Amino acid sequence: MRIKVRENQAEEIEGLTTEYPYAYHHADLADTKVPWHWHEELEFDYIVSGAVKLTTTNQSCVFQRGEGFFINTNVLCTMAPLEESQAAVMDSHLFHPTFLGGHFKSIFSTKYLEPVLQNRNLEFLKLQGETPRQRKLLELLRQAALLQKREHTEFQTRNTFSDIWLLLLDELQETKVPSGSLNSARQDRIQTMIAFIQQSFQEKLSLEDIARSASISKSECLRCFRSSIHRTPFEYLLDYRIETAERLLRSTNDPILDIALQTGFSTGAYFGKMFRESCGMSPGAYRKLHRQPSSSSS
Repeated sequence: MRIKVRENQAEEIEGLTTEYPYAYHHADLADTKVPWHWHEELEFDYIVSGAVKLTTTNQSCVFQRGEGFFINTNVLCTMAPLEESQAAVMDSHLFHPTFLGGHFKSIFSTKYLEPVLQNRNLEFLKLQGETPRQRKLLELLRQAALLQKREHTEFQTRNTFSDIWLLLLDELQETKVPSGSLNSARQDRIQTMIAFIQQSFQEKLSLEDIARSASISKSECLRCFRSSIHRTPFEYLLDYRIETAERLLRSTNDPILDIALQTGFSTGAYFGKMFRESCGMSPGAYRKLHRQPSSSSS
């Protein structure tokens, strides 16, 4: 699952198209890193095995096998296995609001979708099977995943998620949504700066560059990062460079030095040092361990 940044600073979901604004991913988070990200699309996740920790800028929660969660639009979050060395397999269903709402300002959109989309206090909703409604919703998520193994199931998929959405609305009526502790201005700033880093990570970046992207001071930039994702801007920048390098090592035959330069490292030696500190092995050893079968033909 690859996350890309659009020009409008939202994020682009792999496999989702204008013609069919829905995407399904079956992934093991032990092998697929999910960095801090956000997207316009709505997301339902179901834990197939293991345990997953979902973290937003305001809260975190652990979900076990057979549980799931809903993530609202444009919520900055990250996911990881509860235990780093253990598998955490999940089914992810992502869709643009138009998948259920149809055209702009339709009654489906204004009556059923907008109340959720516009609720900035609703970051995610736990679906842990505590009520018959939640158990029904989780069962429908399992059915939606099974549909993706067959051909020509676009209508059935949309119908299934219409049923899921109605259950979600009923669940929200009986669920107290906590107020977020991060104000919307700071939320917008951190998302702007993260998008800037993702677009410019190959370049030499200064704290001033990152702060300027959101039109704020360097001190406010530091406060935004520390209070929201508990990382400094440069720690996030290094994480993103390493994550990109990991993907290139797995999926290409590019020389390691080229990958170092492509991901913003000034020298191969510095790249090797930082990579080893982050991943516990050299870039060459990582490539050998995680080599994808298709990479030999690329």
